[in-house]
Amino acid sequence: MSTKNILYIINPNSGEWINYEDVLEKIKVSLNDSSLEVIKTTGNHDSVEIKVKLSEKKWDAVLVGGGDGTIKLVAEAVAGVNIPIGIIPLGSANGLARCLAILNVEDAIIAVKTGKIKMLDTVEINEHTCLHLSDFGLNAGMIRKFEEDDERGMLSYFKNSLLQIFDMKPYSFVISINGKQTAIEARMLVIANGDKYGTGAIINPLAKMDDGKMEIIALNPVGVADMVTLSFDFFRGTIHESALVKIWQGTEAEIQNPDGAEFQIDGEIIETPKKIKITCKPRKISFFVPEVKAP
Repeated sequence: MSTKNILYIINPNSGEWINYEDVLEKIKVSLNDSSLEVIKTTGNHDSVEIKVKLSEKKWDAVLVGGGDGTIKLVAEAVAGVNIPIGIIPLGSANGLARCLAILNVEDAIIAVKTGKIKMLDTVEINEHTCLHLSDFGLNAGMIRKFEEDDERGMLSYFKNSLLQIFDMKPYSFVISINGKQTAIEARMLVIANGDKYGTGAIINPLAKMDDGKMEIIALNPVGVADMVTLSFDFFRGTIHESALVKIWQGTEAEIQNPDGAEFQIDGEIIETPKKIKITCKPRKISFFVPEVKAP
């Protein structure tokens, strides 16, 4: 890739055990024909500052060092501007990066240098943009526990996942999609663009991130035995065959959340909505991807 101007946006609070200077040096060495400018997120007015920086000159690419929440922040700022995004996976889970077969910093740099770009759909949920996965219930509760935990990283995710399993309860939802309304009960309700979580668990075997459609997935395990069964299905990519799971596919939907189940978008807890409106926007934002998807 012959790139002149690259903006590198990094979240210094992402992940754990990361030497950000080493990562930056790797990027500089690998992209030595480029002018690289670095800004760090602070948690205060980041979106505004990113938009101002994007307006200052013509950027050939934006690199994002962080997890799903940081990528979401940057993607919302880049929306409407034709600049491809390169993901540098530095978060605790890195779900979107995993969906795109970017498993480490080296994969990310190769993707940017190769210059292969893929236009991905976005899923607009009320006033938010979802690139990867959103959900009500079980997983959102786990993310809240993770955010309240002093520890970071994948071990903290697993610990809080176990805690949440023993605290899970069913929630009522009303789903309107494809002209039909369905009342259901579920421990977890997923709105999916991507196919897997950062753990590698395949939540959406039907996923194609550029087909102009999203999936809604209801999971209703009862007890630990069902969770174990679903866990095997997650890693085999067969949850769509499970009697514990229902899947709908479409371009627009509405979900009512009368029980006030917790809700997250791309790893970020959102103020609990009573109702959400969902629209899939086809091929909205471009990302650098590897030439060959990893198995």
